[in-house]
Amino acid sequence: MTTVIHGRQDRQASGRDTASLFPGRGRGRRPEAPQSSSPHLSDLPSPPATWYYAKNVAALLDDDADTRLTRRNSRYAGREVLWERSRIERVRKCGRVPITEGGIPVHDNLGVSHYSGLATCGSIWAEPVCSAKIRNVRSTEISTATANWCKQGNSVFMATLTAPHDKGMRLGNLMDVIAAAFRAVIGCRAWRRLKKQHGIIGQIRSTEVTYGENGWHPHLHVLIFVEGDLGAAGLAAVTMHVQGTWSAQLVKAGYRAPSLIHGVQIVRCYSAAEAGAYIAKTQDGRSPGNELARGDLKTGRQGSRTPFQILEDFRWTGDLADLVLWHEYEKATKGKQAIAWSKGLRKLLLTEPEKTDEEVAAQEVGGEVIAVIPVPVWKKIVRIPGIPSSLLDAAEKSGIIGINALLARYKLGRAVLPSSPGEANDDEPP
Repeated sequence: MTTVIHGRQDRQASGRDTASLFPGRGRGRRPEAPQSSSPHLSDLPSPPATWYYAKNVAALLDDDADTRLTRRNSRYAGREVLWERSRIERVRKCGRVPITEGGIPVHDNLGVSHYSGLATCGSIWAEPVCSAKIRNVRSTEISTATANWCKQGNSVFMATLTAPHDKGMRLGNLMDVIAAAFRAVIGCRAWRRLKKQHGIIGQIRSTEVTYGENGWHPHLHVLIFVEGDLGAAGLAAVTMHVQGTWSAQLVKAGYRAPSLIHGVQIVRCYSAAEAGAYIAKTQDGRSPGNELARGDLKTGRQGSRTPFQILEDFRWTGDLADLVLWHEYEKATKGKQAIAWSKGLRKLLLTEPEKTDEEVAAQEVGGEVIAVIPVPVWKKIVRIPGIPSSLLDAAEKSGIIGINALLARYKLGRAVLPSSPGEANDDEPP
């Protein structure tokens, strides 16, 4: 039997040992109920008090619970941890605090449900729900820009720049060093000459962060847009400049010189055009937009973890070492740009005006309002881990009937039908 807890499966599916979470319980057996009067904990055992798991694991373990493993459930679970544990105020409020007095609308957009009327933080770094929304938009923008450019017979190259790093190095210092090194790469006369000689019109830079055996590993992905084709000689000249300047700046800052093989890698993005669809791919088949922007979809390589994996591990184990890493990550990334376009490039390649991350996160995605959750009911909902995302699952299955069935199960009140202008919003669901 596979038990799903807030979108996570047991050891049979995920490699985690369920028996370690429920000491003394046989594998595949339903845990006994603890001595608790809290309805949302009725199916959970009482783990040691040191486990953060006890408070932030999913509430729904009954036979009617939705057992779909979804990214949304995982993101919402991470968001709920951050409501209590984040050191960024706007992140603690994100998706929790109502911004209107008229209730929380639940929308249905082509079978996908979502809320509106809640505060958004606009953090592409530190809030999993906002990050996913922002990165999806940025991914589309980057892929569209790449397609538009390549359709005109031009080319795009991807550069990956990494720096040597050791366990114990502070993430904030590392990020400052690689940012300064990259500014030196594109801010010198040699780069301006290369741009003129080889038709380089600009670049898009994305910063990615992972943590592994050797500590924090911030690195850069850069798309370089070139008129026509660089050719072998041009690619060699660009690579030599980037490698030489990047290495020199890191050494100047007191770090080891990067590997000649792995420190700087530049490859061409190959593309193909078809009627009504166009995708530009790198050599390993990834869309440049996703490779640069969708850090939230990535998993670490060779034992490393992304920041959201660190948050997820803390949610499950309560390991305070992971919480320390998360707080360091929050501090190091706060106020920094994750994705940056060179001056004038966006205007050249895209027609839509640019929106800030905050504007993207707050932007309504539309859809029919199928229910409204009164503010007093919502304040009860957010006190129970797992309920906000489970209500969206219920809405997608059964609309307001499903929402109210779940609310009734936990004695939280009820949602109401959306009212017409001038009408009281107190209709009973059909």
